[in-house]
Amino acid sequence: MNNKRNFLMKRGSVLVFSLFVMMISLVIGISLMTTSTIGRKSSLSSAKSVNSFQVADSGIEYAYWKIRDYRWNEADGNHVLESTDDLDDVFGGTDCVVESGNAVVNGSVNGGTYKLYFYRNPSNTTMNTCTDANSTIERITKIKSVGTYNGITRSVEADVTMSGL
Repeated sequence: MNNKRNFLMKRGSVLVFSLFVMMISLVIGISLMTTSTIGRKSSLSSAKSVNSFQVADSGIEYAYWKIRDYRWNEADGNHVLESTDDLDDVFGGTDCVVESGNAVVNGSVNGGTYKLYFYRNPSNTTMNTCTDANSTIERITKIKSVGTYNGITRSVEADVTMSGL
């Protein structure tokens, strides 16, 4: 009879213990899910940042390639940039545009876009036209590329020496 009374008094304790274990499991599961979601978002953000950086880097490579290609395929065949060769000559009349007072070459690659800005000697200021004596290729000292991919923007700058091209 004593055992029967103990059994009747302890009947609800298994239910309480089961609910307690389920609650702990639920809290652990939600914590793990939240942690993995935060990690995934961080990973996606990093991937977008890397992609926008690579788009900007591709813009620099494109500028180097266009200048080098123009230099080595000139009509006169002397492979020397003339003092009158300007951004419009190298990048074509439709690629080089003036935006907000700066000469800019716009391009796109792998789902991203880039803008190329050109800095000149002696003042190291941006070139503001595509077709005058202040925008000649031989005066370029630095190229800045601003790449955008999925709303993330990164920029890359590269010094330029015409002898290196």
